[in-house]
Amino acid sequence: MKDMRRFLICFLGLGMVCELCTGRFLFKAIDTSGGLSDNQIRYISQLPDGRMVFMTAQCLNLYDGLHFTSFRPSPSAAIALARYDGFHRMYQQGDSLLWIKNNRKLVCFNLYNEQYEENVYRRFRGISDPKSVDDLFVDGRGRLWLSTSGELVLLQSSLRFKLADMPGKLQDVSADNDFLYTFFDTGDISCYCLANGRHLYTRSAYSEAERAKFGNTSLVVRKDNEFYQLRNGSRGGFFCFDIRKREWKKLMEESYTLNTLSLSAGNEAYISCARGLWSIDLSRGEKRYFPTLRTQQGNVMATEISTVFQDGQGALWLGTFNRGLLYEHPVQYEQMRIDGWHFPFPSEPIKEDTHFAEDRSGNVFLKEKERSYRIEISDSGAPRLLPVEARHIPSEVLEYGSGAAFAAHDGTLYFGETNGCSIFRPRLDRASVTLPYAPLLTAFYVRGEAIEPQRKYDERKILERAVPYTRHISLNHNQNFISFDFSALNYLTGMPTLYRYQLEGIDEQWVYGSTAPQANGTFRIPYTNLPTGSYTLHVMTATDGNGWDTGRSAQIELVIHAPWWKTTAAYAVYMFLLTAGVIIGIRIYIHYSRKEMERRHKEEILLLRIRNLIEQCNRYEAELNAPAEEAEPETGLQQTNAADDAFLKQAIELVEKNLNVSGYSVEQLSKDLCMERTGLYKKLVAMLDQSPSLFIRNIRLQKAAQLILENELSISEIAERTGFSSSSYLSKCFQKVYGCRPSEYMSKRQKST
Repeated sequence: MKDMRRFLICFLGLGMVCELCTGRFLFKAIDTSGGLSDNQIRYISQLPDGRMVFMTAQCLNLYDGLHFTSFRPSPSAAIALARYDGFHRMYQQGDSLLWIKNNRKLVCFNLYNEQYEENVYRRFRGISDPKSVDDLFVDGRGRLWLSTSGELVLLQSSLRFKLADMPGKLQDVSADNDFLYTFFDTGDISCYCLANGRHLYTRSAYSEAERAKFGNTSLVVRKDNEFYQLRNGSRGGFFCFDIRKREWKKLMEESYTLNTLSLSAGNEAYISCARGLWSIDLSRGEKRYFPTLRTQQGNVMATEISTVFQDGQGALWLGTFNRGLLYEHPVQYEQMRIDGWHFPFPSEPIKEDTHFAEDRSGNVFLKEKERSYRIEISDSGAPRLLPVEARHIPSEVLEYGSGAAFAAHDGTLYFGETNGCSIFRPRLDRASVTLPYAPLLTAFYVRGEAIEPQRKYDERKILERAVPYTRHISLNHNQNFISFDFSALNYLTGMPTLYRYQLEGIDEQWVYGSTAPQANGTFRIPYTNLPTGSYTLHVMTATDGNGWDTGRSAQIELVIHAPWWKTTAAYAVYMFLLTAGVIIGIRIYIHYSRKEMERRHKEEILLLRIRNLIEQCNRYEAELNAPAEEAEPETGLQQTNAADDAFLKQAIELVEKNLNVSGYSVEQLSKDLCMERTGLYKKLVAMLDQSPSLFIRNIRLQKAAQLILENELSISEIAERTGFSSSSYLSKCFQKVYGCRPSEYMSKRQKST
């Protein structure tokens, strides 16, 4: 009995170790219907802005948490790399370029315009013969190293290293501010000083006899003062080089290819391979192997893992050879385990033919062979098995599911295993998950139309770069119905994302919103009928109401230009035209005022002359009627003045005699004076500086003024007596000469006297 117990303890202990190596992860299959080009994932990386990059067999794919965007290179975009015979390898240079190598070919993808470079050679400025470049590397500082014409060259610098002096075929390059590290198919690392180009040392990871096992391909990842390297040949190896000690250490060797390597923010390494996934604790040296993967759909998957990557949220991404994309985050599920010795009957090991079922009350039952149990999970999260007799099991659970995996109604997953079962219960509180990236602008709409970069809308190019790299947007005045789409880059599905945003100049305070759990953090911000002006949009994200991080916020500068008739230049033109109009108006007013003053002055002088002439005529008549006195001899001048006075007197008498005749005209006056009309005109202009018609009108007006002062006749009667056709015509002419209407003339004279 004791021997049997020891055997069971040993067996269960081995089973426990095996379990640690078969699955603490629970992966979610990413829905690739949003645009992933195919299910053959070859390389995974993450951009500085937080977006994921997936390289499939044919295309480059960008992922913002909800949408995949695929880009297939054209044959003309690729150039030859004679010295690179490996598979997909991607380098990031700055925030704009992705260099992708695959089987002696190289393409360059520009993230600013989301296009492949059609002329890659133009990026090799400073190289005498760009077509001689046969391999390319990007170091940790984003600098470009080129293998060309037997030399390793740092682009746009004078640093050059002879490849002939190096120990083998160059496979990898890494560099910091001071040193260059080169890795070769021989397993050697050579270090050079960047200041003077001097070779410092060379160290080999393995003996010359082992070169055939690891000489084909290499992948190097640096962490602090150590390089971790995957090497493949006839076997796969995992090595570590300590920079300070200048020593290599072999961490693992397997009989199959090790595909890719990813180092966590902690001290764990993940290695994908043709037979599953390795997890290695670098500090303790513990290795765990996962030949199969569990999924949140309750499946157990055995597949080749072609690539592995851990993102900024601490989540693990797996790219499979032909099964698509898998994702796992440690906070999604709480893992619990019921080991074999916790079963009420531990004398017989638990097998993988365990079956589960659930009743209407949510109780989960386990059936193993002929025994049945109810699984109970306490408030503290500790599971236990309670034996249940078959007759006490509710009728609705008599039919157990087939297979050793089961999903309960609350999302809890149960997996039967060789030595017990594992339980994955969804975590209800995920507020501790932080969002390490600022929200990303993923789409911009004007009047409901998605805007594309480098394209003109209403004669204006709205976006100079791709939407995620847009920081400034310029719009016309009629393009003011807009929407922004933002992604929180929260790949942890099932957890809502909180947003707050503010458009300075429009929103007086923060506007709060959230996205549904299935939306993966994509959020739309609409604004309608924005007035012209300059604005700044601020957007922040969090997973709980107290987690707003002002250091990780998105800012978009927005300018809505005024129409041309409301621009500063237009207002300047308006002011110029207004000022010019005022000046011209003033000049015209002054001109006509001066003309009017001159005319009135002439008329006043004329009236004064007429009055003087009338007075002279009156005095002349008085002298004629007085007793004759001794006459004085007349000179020629006196005779001339007497003739003119007699002429004026006769003309005035003729006009006064015909005052009541409205049709008495210049022609009639000239006939009565026995003169030609032109002669009458010349004589009156010479004597009085006025035309005959004005002479007749002024005598009529003078008589009208006299009748007005007598105040015995109405204006209409006065107009009739003085030969005017109507009272309105009399009033018009009277106002021109006397400066007032006939009805105002009497009061004006009384005030003046």
